[in-house]
Amino acid sequence: MTALTAGVAAAAFIGGAIYFIAGLRGSAADEPVRPPRRWMAIRAMATRHHRRTAVALIAASATLWTTGWPVAAVAVGLAVPVLPRMLTGRAARERIHKLEALEQWTRRLADLLNAGRALEQALEYSATRKVPAPIAGPVTALSRRLSTARMPTEQALRLFADELDDPVGDRIAAALILVARRRGRGASAVLAGLAELVARDVRDRREIEAARAEHRTTVRWILGILGVFTVIALVQRTYVAPFGTPLGQAVLAIVVLFYAGALWWLHRLGTSSAEQRFLSGPEQRP
Repeated sequence: MTALTAGVAAAAFIGGAIYFIAGLRGSAADEPVRPPRRWMAIRAMATRHHRRTAVALIAASATLWTTGWPVAAVAVGLAVPVLPRMLTGRAARERIHKLEALEQWTRRLADLLNAGRALEQALEYSATRKVPAPIAGPVTALSRRLSTARMPTEQALRLFADELDDPVGDRIAAALILVARRRGRGASAVLAGLAELVARDVRDRREIEAARAEHRTTVRWILGILGVFTVIALVQRTYVAPFGTPLGQAVLAIVVLFYAGALWWLHRLGTSSAEQRFLSGPEQRP
């Protein structure tokens, strides 16, 4: 009965910690977030990751049931939603694919403008061709706002930038807004030059991502060592018996904190800092 109560308490603690972290991540923004939006962000994050949260609770309960170590149960429960993001470079690869799509689309727009089409016509026509998948939704929505809804070009471009939600997308949208305002010559040359800068950025990011993959390999090795220790803990109970005492749990907590700090540091080495947008925020919108 005591073990069952401890398991429920550990599961509740882990679930609360996961939802608290999710709330912090969902409410991070450049401008202060009002309480209603913050709670909406927490609910949205919890909804998206409810399966991972359930797996974390199950893994923590199983760990506590098997070992009887509350510290190990908490560590396993928190590791389930965090470690997959540390071991993969999926976010970086998706960003690179998105930038490649923006570069191709911008070159196509430059060619259309160079052929004598007006900006709105070029934007609408760009959605009728094969649009790269990472930006297909925003480009299609932009074309629909211009052709069907007859929305002002600048307002449609600002919404387009919000849907892209990318600093490079802001640069492209800002260049198109300037073209829409001035209606002068040379727009195709500006877009072509901007596309070349994006292509160069993509090449640099690929090189950086290849170097950062080494840090993720180091993280995998560390996790492999922890996996060996876990097998020993399950098979050789007498070897790890001291960790079952209160003092042993305190020592284990310190060890877990050291490992967590090292893993987080390696993760930071393998990821890039978030770039800031400049077309976001209500004061930027018409």
